[in-house]
Amino acid sequence: MVHHSKEHKLDLCQNHLKQHVLVETTTGDQIEGYVIEVDDEHVHLVVPSQQIPHLPVRAYGGYGPYGGYYGGGYGPYYGYPPYEYGLSRLIIPLTFVAALSLLPW
Repeated sequence: MVHHSKEHKLDLCQNHLKQHVLVETTTGDQIEGYVIEVDDEHVHLVVPSQQIPHLPVRAYGGYGPYGGYYGGGYGPYYGYPPYEYGLSRLIIPLTFVAALSLLPW
């Protein structure tokens, strides 16, 4: 596996801002989403809520292997189904991005 610098990953993510992408992480997870924001440390994605339970991250600001956190609105604590419908925000540190590719709609 080729390891790219953080600057290369930052440029790659910024070049795909507001586009539908497939992100492969250093742990081998593949995440399909829409890049909505990129900062110096993280890439912010909007992903289908059904995809969240399959990723090794915790809800409500908890820290998972990505150090990531996401907000999916109200969870099971408020009587709503947990992440079954709609979209959620997923924030992934750039250091965990192994590859990023553009997907057709």
